[in-house]
Amino acid sequence: MTAPVKDFSFRGVLCSKDKSDVACWGVTEAKGPLQRLHFKLPPLHDDEVRIKVLYAGMCHTDCSMIDESWGPNAAHPLVPGHEIVAEIERVGAGIDKFKPGDQVCFGVIRDSCGKCELCRRGDDQLCNADMYKVTYDPYLGGYSTSMHVKASHVFRLPAGLPKEKAAPILCAGVTTFAPLRRWGTPGVRCGVIGIGGLGHMAIQFANKMGMHVVAISTSPTKEEEARKLGAREFVCSKVEEQMKHLMKSEPLDIIINTAFIHNITDYLYTLKAGGRFIQVGGPASSKPVVFNMLDLVCAQKSLSGSAAGSHTEVEQTLDFCDRFGVCPIVENYAWADLPKAYKRLQDGLPRYRCVIDVAASFDDKSHVNTASIGTQQSMFNLDSFYVSLWGNAGR
Repeated sequence: MTAPVKDFSFRGVLCSKDKSDVACWGVTEAKGPLQRLHFKLPPLHDDEVRIKVLYAGMCHTDCSMIDESWGPNAAHPLVPGHEIVAEIERVGAGIDKFKPGDQVCFGVIRDSCGKCELCRRGDDQLCNADMYKVTYDPYLGGYSTSMHVKASHVFRLPAGLPKEKAAPILCAGVTTFAPLRRWGTPGVRCGVIGIGGLGHMAIQFANKMGMHVVAISTSPTKEEEARKLGAREFVCSKVEEQMKHLMKSEPLDIIINTAFIHNITDYLYTLKAGGRFIQVGGPASSKPVVFNMLDLVCAQKSLSGSAAGSHTEVEQTLDFCDRFGVCPIVENYAWADLPKAYKRLQDGLPRYRCVIDVAASFDDKSHVNTASIGTQQSMFNLDSFYVSLWGNAGR
């Protein structure tokens, strides 16, 4: 039986180039190639702003959504992107805190209800009341020339942050800053597993927060860069003697894991009694993780997860980066080269994030023929999305 088609016209309508007001890169089916698309945006709501995308960061979550690694939940056509530096083009009738020309940024969370228990306690990024709270799917993401977004979730870009590098702060930055601020304190021994898009930010944050950073990687070639970023020690997890030394002689107070590792037993052994293991790297699937439950219980260790950050934590991340000079290391690409950048992202090759120079390099070449796509838009099932990520407890 064919699933019913849901009307997603509230996000904009796929159309021909001559009728459009926004150009995008997106996919028209799961695992499909990135194609040039055109949309006609709906009227701007009173609580929204229209932003001109200047720079769009690329995150591996985009690969997971395009490939439907977490379940068949994407609305097609799907336009990814949740790391955005932009300029205000227009403001809704109810908005007075922004004006055209303001330099802003927009991240992972599009909206929240502001009323539920989670929102009231300051964890608005966890709000389940708003069905479509994330930036894209079904809405159009940052692989676009313009977007309509809720003004409540738009942030001013600090003047000290370079626009061409700042976009990943809205995801990779917040995702690592928030748990380090939550659970880290100056002087603690902090292990950072993985030196990539998330890990290179985590090392910088932990170091600037006054922690003793131990970088942990499978690749010994990452040592020099890890130390330049602020690591005081480096451990190659493939070298048994180095891991044993960490376990027995110099264990860690906290670990922030930016990779996905199926068996974390040895990493938990490197924690002190009462230590905390924090998972921030998103899994490619819902495959269970293996660890020694006895070690967890007897040594009173904790396992925690953290995704994105609250509205307050986003503001704190931007301010911290501005004050202490924390900045992503990026590769910049032209609009036309977005598929090339995406392929590098799929292959895990960027050093360390890819950013598209949207406004400066946009070319108005002919986009895909929409007649061959029609109004194809698959059903978005929020319940299956949460269950695929966290099991029934996720609801």
